[in-house]
Amino acid sequence: TSFFVPKPFTPFQWASMFTPEDYLTFARTVNEEVKASLNHKSIRYNWHEAKVSRIEAVFARGDRRLSKALEIAYKNGQMFDGWDEYFKRDAWIEAFEKCGVDPEFYTTRGFGEDELLAWDHINVGLTKKFLLRERHTAYESRVTPDCRHGCAGCGANCLLKEVRCDA
Repeated sequence: TSFFVPKPFTPFQWASMFTPEDYLTFARTVNEEVKASLNHKSIRYNWHEAKVSRIEAVFARGDRRLSKALEIAYKNGQMFDGWDEYFKRDAWIEAFEKCGVDPEFYTTRGFGEDELLAWDHINVGLTKKFLLRERHTAYESRVTPDCRHGCAGCGANCLLKEVRCDA
């Protein structure tokens, strides 16, 4: 499994992450439950590295303040960090510290629904109003019907040249 990483342009872009320690606790609990099950011999449970997920979230939700940290990390040899054998968390933390970047600001801190987000100026077709509505729908454990069964009002039809959108 992979750990939850909130991404821009999704209903969960405002959500906070758990700490890497929390994620590992959850993974160990699942692993113990799998091992205790009747079919434990036929099931193997693996999980993604929590500290890699954390860095992924920093860059997924980051802003221009991260550019200097990226440059420093690159100059210090950071590449191919998606592969665990190349990932050096300490190098990223050092780069963040040199630039005054606090990873917690982008990860465990949830973003306010009225907060200006670094990617708000980019138009991907989905309106913020729709994403907020979907966020609340998800937290109510409800599902929005598929677009083939009726427009959900996401705003993406604005990308079609023949459709006018006032959203």
